[in-house]
Amino acid sequence: MHPLKIHLQEKVSITDDEFELLLSSSKPITLKKNQLLLQPRQHCTADHFVISGSLRQYYLGTDGKEHVVQFAFAGWWIADWSSILSKGPSYYFIEANETSEVLQIPYERLEVLFKQIPALETYFRLAFQQAYGAQQRRILWMQKPGVDRYRYFASVYGYFEQRLSQAHIASYLGLSRESFSRVKRLLREQQTKEKI
Repeated sequence: MHPLKIHLQEKVSITDDEFELLLSSSKPITLKKNQLLLQPRQHCTADHFVISGSLRQYYLGTDGKEHVVQFAFAGWWIADWSSILSKGPSYYFIEANETSEVLQIPYERLEVLFKQIPALETYFRLAFQQAYGAQQRRILWMQKPGVDRYRYFASVYGYFEQRLSQAHIASYLGLSRESFSRVKRLLREQQTKEKI
């Protein structure tokens, strides 16, 4: 079964015909490691379902440093919804962390599909609610000390950590690489003491 259909059916019931209609409205894209899916000043016009691999969404600060705002792994979605809805330019890069396959669904086509497949609209409403809740939690934990930020990250993304660079994780946590190294060292020391 197609990974997107498996994913959709975790939340809604969708028929084979409805799924084929959705699939015929999408475009598969293969990205090489470090290849861009989106860059600043481009208008984001589609949502992207990750079939395999991983991507990250980031912006460059005035200091030229990368600030990661989102990771996306197999079974996750990634897009700049602010750009999609405003029909304006994006401020973000979306880049493949590794060779990745995504399914691109143009927003204009998605709007039509919502009318043709009511379950799809329900799915996206539920997905957006979940994503909004996750963003609210991230705002809260970004106010916490670095150790607590990393603990939260590990609880959510721990099984993906080995696939991400330390620099990207540090950026996502709002830490310098040096601070991130100190946080990891402190946690290792705490775990060692707990074992004794």
